[in-house]
Amino acid sequence: MPSTAVTTGGRRGFFITFTVLLAVWAAVLLTIALTLIPDGYWYSYFVIDYRTGFIRRGLAGEILGLFGRQHYFGGLIVLRWVPTVVFALGLAAVAWSVAVRSGRSQRRGLLALLIPVLPFGFAFALFSARTDLLGGAALIGFALALTRVTTTRATVISSAIYGLVLAVLSLIHEASPFLFGLGSLAALTVLADRLDTKAFRASVVLALGPALLVAAALAAFGRRKVSPQLCHVVQHGMMNHPLAGKPTVGQLLSGFHYYVDYHDWFCRAFLPLFDMTFTEGVRFVASIGVIALAGSTVYGVVTLVISMLAIGHVSGVPVRRFVTILRARPLAMLIGAVMILPVFGTGVDWVRWWVIIAFDLGLVFLLYTRDQPEVDEPPARRTLIVFAVGAILLAVIPIGIIPGFGAPVPI
Repeated sequence: MPSTAVTTGGRRGFFITFTVLLAVWAAVLLTIALTLIPDGYWYSYFVIDYRTGFIRRGLAGEILGLFGRQHYFGGLIVLRWVPTVVFALGLAAVAWSVAVRSGRSQRRGLLALLIPVLPFGFAFALFSARTDLLGGAALIGFALALTRVTTTRATVISSAIYGLVLAVLSLIHEASPFLFGLGSLAALTVLADRLDTKAFRASVVLALGPALLVAAALAAFGRRKVSPQLCHVVQHGMMNHPLAGKPTVGQLLSGFHYYVDYHDWFCRAFLPLFDMTFTEGVRFVASIGVIALAGSTVYGVVTLVISMLAIGHVSGVPVRRFVTILRARPLAMLIGAVMILPVFGTGVDWVRWWVIIAFDLGLVFLLYTRDQPEVDEPPARRTLIVFAVGAILLAVIPIGIIPGFGAPVPI
């Protein structure tokens, strides 16, 4: 009976071919991001500072202030790419950890090639370039640290460092602890399974406590309804915003440009959303409608399932084994799930929240596979075929970049 294993020469050719295709794909996406996608929306995360008092996301604007008023838009261009680059480097570090540092095998190499095309991979970093990507990068660093440390003391120290970083990032994007709480708890549960109950609780408090205190301070003391003051701090300047010109699909594909004043756009399209209270945010989400929210939920759950099954199939490690470990600390997982509910309640990007859940769990699952015996077994030919077809589909149809259904586009 012929073997289903792949020969060494066939394996090498497969990896070289797919690596080249992956590089071409990444270059095409980067070209699209640089030439066709306007950056104005991403700028909006960096223009609010503390000149009007203590306010959410104010630290991001203070960072922009370091560039000086004369380099306002140049600084925005630089800062727009910081979350994308940092998150992409984090994904590369995960790939390196899985495929190189923990040992070499065919399946490990496949996992490294899979990571960029996952729903939370390279396309997500490019086309969802919000500042919460910085929190994702911090979670990557924390999870990688947990794979390296070997003592309880080192784990607690790592948790404390991560907690301080996440607290600072919460001043840039206030939802950071809620978006990545599930991932933090999953990482401590799976990657630091040596911890006893006391050490686990201490690590959880140190990892999430500081950021939650920052979020509480923003809720209690952060200024609200300051749109007029915030509007005055934003500079005037022309911004390419093709959608405002109501172009046809053909015009968009041909590189259609339409310029608007950034100050006017920001004050009209972004500030009303930023100025919402918690109650107004809940009402805004409800106004999207049950059908759109249900569609986003189904789409998001499918995205999560595809991510986990793809990792499980390529690595050979059953998803159910990973889930069993998570269920060993049911209260922690429940807390992580509950933490993200306020984000769903006040933000309309429901698909985006599901993609981040897929990232939270998928990151930990990827690092968990490093030490499982299946990942060192050679893949069957069928595994390579399924991988190639699935990876190409995920690359051509980047399902993770859709934020949600029914939400109004800020024009």
